[in-house]
Amino acid sequence: MKKLFYLLAIFVFASCSSANKETQIIILSTNDMHAMIDNYAKVASYVDKVRAENKNVLLLSGGDMFSGNPIVDKHEDRGYPMIEIMNKVGYDYGVLGNHEFDYGQDFLRRRIEQAKFPLLCANMKVSEQALIKQPEPYVIFNLDGIEICILATIQVENSNGKLIPSTHSDKVKNIDFYQPVETALQYKYLRQKCDLFIALSHDGIDEDVILAKEMPELDIIIGGHSHTRVDGMIENGVLISQTECHLKYIGKTVIRLKGKKIVDKKFELIDVSTLQAENEEVKALIDKYYAETTMNEVAGKAGSDFTGKENIGGLMTDAITKMLNLDIAFQNSGGIRIDKIAKGDISLLLLYTLDPFENDVIQFEMSYDEIYSLLKNSYRKGSRHADLKTSGISYSIKVKNDEIVDIEIRDTNGNLLDKNKKYRTGMNSYIATDYEFEHKDAGKSLNIKSVETLIEYIKQQKEVYPKPDRTKIEEITD
Repeated sequence: MKKLFYLLAIFVFASCSSANKETQIIILSTNDMHAMIDNYAKVASYVDKVRAENKNVLLLSGGDMFSGNPIVDKHEDRGYPMIEIMNKVGYDYGVLGNHEFDYGQDFLRRRIEQAKFPLLCANMKVSEQALIKQPEPYVIFNLDGIEICILATIQVENSNGKLIPSTHSDKVKNIDFYQPVETALQYKYLRQKCDLFIALSHDGIDEDVILAKEMPELDIIIGGHSHTRVDGMIENGVLISQTECHLKYIGKTVIRLKGKKIVDKKFELIDVSTLQAENEEVKALIDKYYAETTMNEVAGKAGSDFTGKENIGGLMTDAITKMLNLDIAFQNSGGIRIDKIAKGDISLLLLYTLDPFENDVIQFEMSYDEIYSLLKNSYRKGSRHADLKTSGISYSIKVKNDEIVDIEIRDTNGNLLDKNKKYRTGMNSYIATDYEFEHKDAGKSLNIKSVETLIEYIKQQKEVYPKPDRTKIEEITD
């Protein structure tokens, strides 16, 4: 009888101890790194320090590892430098971002195989014909007695009637994608299987807010995609964060639990520019990749600063019309990946950073009405944004209550565009494939990349200058 009471007392004591145990979990996070490896020596040192001082630390990636730095993007094994560095820093899990697909599925498959951290995604279904394997939608694991669930989703948009991430549609063939919030809601039941429920979301801040409103079962949303600085906002009891982009910040989420119950959750952004210490091994690896590059060649000079996407887009489209003998050219704003070209030397490194996607230039024979339809469908409602930058024409979109009333298109002489002519029109293959517009001509590839056209144009010109703006939004008030 005494033995029975003794065992019962031990059981009760253990139960009470477990219920009262205080646990701290620290989640470090980055998102939208876009191959910008320069700050990783500082990031690695900071991660090492936090891990040395705390036993329960996770390091998560919010997606978009690739596309943005030619040192990584133009490496002979495209993207591998990023994976090697992230492996050394010690990531635990990541979500697939839309730009993970930019190199094509075969490259992505190899990068996934090389990564020592799983890449998750719930709202995609991979067919047998695809070149990558089906990712796991979520993971559940135990950390110091706490059951943690991470559910991951990727951003999608409508491209000619099909939902795909923001990448070239050819890169996601044989993969079906679904709305991220609708998909996440199907996993509400995971709340019953974990103590800490995390959404690793590459969906953008607007979608994250919607998800928090509709899924209070979540504790935390660690976001990405929209390049937003989100310094720990609370929505419907859910803590939402995002670290902008390009390793400017590290996210630090601190979770305190008593027993299995969360009693506190806090977030702070760590400004990487304020960090001094560097991980020597990671620094040496970054230096090695930069030393091996051929990207330091100078193509030409900027006679003055190119400021903003209007200026830079004009340069890119002028290169297409002048080098390929076309009448008109278009460049989408999303394909312009830098906001400034400073006066002085223009290196290949800068130009491949500006245009990292290696899209072919596609030529169409287009009528006035077809050009009008492209401009109309490219207008971004809500943001009053004229998406397409041009050469050979300028245009003004007249709107009332954010609805297009008319588009005025003029040639380089300032005359209204002739409605009875056909125009040799160039655009990158992303616009040609993923934008909606009327065109009887199926289009043909000119077998040159848009970035190659730009490089050759600048080499020919030797010195380039920004041109006046060619797009305008006019509000009709009467």
